[in-house]
Amino acid sequence: MDISAERFGELNGEKVNKITLTNDNGVAISCLTMGALWHEFLVPAADGTKQNLILNYNTVAEYYSNGLCTNQVIGRVAGRIKNGKCEINGEQVTLPQNENGNTLHGGPHGFNTYNWSFTTSANRNSISVIFQKQVLSAVDGFPGDILVTVIYTLDNSNNVTISFNALGDDKVDTLFNPTNHVYFNLSNRSDLASHELKINSDGYLELDENLIPTGRIRHGEGTAYDFTKGANLYEAIQQNEKGGFDDVFVVNGPGKAVEPIAVLRDTQSGNTVTIDSDRNSLIMYTMNDDLPDVHFKRDNGRPAKKQEGVALEAQTLPDAINQETFGDIVLPRGAKRSYHIKYTYSNDKN
Repeated sequence: MDISAERFGELNGEKVNKITLTNDNGVAISCLTMGALWHEFLVPAADGTKQNLILNYNTVAEYYSNGLCTNQVIGRVAGRIKNGKCEINGEQVTLPQNENGNTLHGGPHGFNTYNWSFTTSANRNSISVIFQKQVLSAVDGFPGDILVTVIYTLDNSNNVTISFNALGDDKVDTLFNPTNHVYFNLSNRSDLASHELKINSDGYLELDENLIPTGRIRHGEGTAYDFTKGANLYEAIQQNEKGGFDDVFVVNGPGKAVEPIAVLRDTQSGNTVTIDSDRNSLIMYTMNDDLPDVHFKRDNGRPAKKQEGVALEAQTLPDAINQETFGDIVLPRGAKRSYHIKYTYSNDKN
């Protein structure tokens, strides 16, 4: 196993480092200190080269040239908080609003906007990069100062585990519901036509015109939203009356069969990513708008195509602080909280 670090560039005058972890199977991931973002997920290809399973850019500036939040760590709270307002244990709180009067992805100064400090660690079967940041209320507008640690771990079973940890302010309660906004394309194609997706979910949230949950759950059986047995993702996009997905799937919880929350597979190459999470939702976004100014790294940085990749974001249901049954995202004063998302690579054709 191997760990390396190198200079990747600068953003806003700050040095950005790239840290690469490689396991004994030749699988590697790399991360950038800016946004604590996941830059590469490299796996051995049939021709002896390495294939990147996630969409990425050539420069750190390109990650911040559009609103896709590509592969960035999102927090304090992923998703939208209605009107940027909530009540935390009886206290009315107003948060910075950055989309249609709502707070999106931690507001304008969320986790993805910070350049994180890092260390690395290794043991016999796994290696890690550990990002850490003291997140200040005076900067991001959320209550309290919290210490946040994000750990990417790669092991010899080809698991990539992202652990999100927070230590709360000892004076005030706050919120913590982070994720990684990672975009997958497991093929060498510029579309999702060869991708199959299975989601451990029987229902999805009804959303209003600003993508805020109404509180109601719709059942997807027999519709474009039915991924319980696996479905071709491209065909589901075509069947969706909205022309694509920007939706919240409610993950089956206790009482249901214990299984991954999602499995994404490219039928041509056999590349498969299995996703496990300890939380109750998976947000799927299929890049539904034209992207003339986005140039992903693949194919020498050609312009990106609409629905070239799919974002799969595991988190607690969005706007949970305003929905009684959606889950607890309060980080009590002085308390610690941890969440984990695991991505397992396999290939059934190798």
